[in-house]
Amino acid sequence: MKIPVLITRTVIASAATLLLASCGGERINDPVTVTEGSLSTAITQALDYSVIPAVNAFNTASNNLLSASEAFCSAPSATLLSNAQAQWKTTATAWFRLAPYRFGPLNDDPVLPEYIYIDSLRLRGTDYTATVRTDIETAISDSSTLDDAYFAAKNFQKVGLLALEITLFETVDTKSTTTSDIVTEFTNTERKCQVLTGLATQLSNRATRVSEQWNNDYDETGNSYRTTFIAGELSDGTEPLTLLITSVQEYLDYLQQRDVVNITAQKAGIAWPLVEASINEIEQLFSGTDTTTVSFRALMQTSGYQSEISAVDDNIQAAYDAITAKDSVLFSVAAAALDGNFKREIPDGLEVELGINFTDGD
Repeated sequence: MKIPVLITRTVIASAATLLLASCGGERINDPVTVTEGSLSTAITQALDYSVIPAVNAFNTASNNLLSASEAFCSAPSATLLSNAQAQWKTTATAWFRLAPYRFGPLNDDPVLPEYIYIDSLRLRGTDYTATVRTDIETAISDSSTLDDAYFAAKNFQKVGLLALEITLFETVDTKSTTTSDIVTEFTNTERKCQVLTGLATQLSNRATRVSEQWNNDYDETGNSYRTTFIAGELSDGTEPLTLLITSVQEYLDYLQQRDVVNITAQKAGIAWPLVEASINEIEQLFSGTDTTTVSFRALMQTSGYQSEISAVDDNIQAAYDAITAKDSVLFSVAAAALDGNFKREIPDGLEVELGINFTDGD
């Protein structure tokens, strides 16, 4: 059994305000240093320019996948199958940008959190391909009514991105990945289209629910999770910056401990672009976007942590080099090194106490 993350309070005060000027006398031309105000600004901009755009992009992609699946099933053809498959790849890529942020609406149920219904691999690193195949075969061959209730009641292993990948990228009978074979099977097997659209509907519903909670109403409180997070009003008392850094650290640990690049998206053949999307997202979170005025990187730099920043840069580049070379061993090494940066150098540079005794790959 996994032991819950042990997180202590940060040594900084709660991030509760949005503007540097509101936090005690900084002027616009003063150097940006680690203060309550600058950290509040960095956290807010990290949410607004990285986390929430990732949430919304996944929601949009999931909705588009449902539309592409419905269009294909209305008149199965090679072109429309290609469109649906391409949209699955877009949706999976959007997920791999969102996946480092496994907190809040994605992870607010201690037993059945939302994220496991999207990406079953994340829970224990188990490849459920065989389970999904058997379930699809059963759905097609039996007499169950394949309505929303049928798919909503399914266990997490049988839904989400993996189930949609298997449905879209191979046939049920021979496991053929040839486009003409897949189109023929969908044309001749009405219930397979019901499986496809049923699974796509569930993914779309979950993505929309996560986005709604981040942006509008979290847990029927009347406040968005964004508002709750920035105000430092998290239910377990964890500081926002601690939660954000720990979430990314756990994800990096997961990438290398579970050998994700050799398990995920094997039918679609895009494992390397997916992990590259995650590294892109993590780099952006750390360094900021073109719109960012106060990034975590900038705070560390002005506080004199240049060698620590260089270590992060070197490990990000090592990850990209491994992706280019498609070397899973080197990628695991780079992910492990970045995991260490998010445990040590980055918290030190931002004056955060994590108190971690658990990692996602344990």
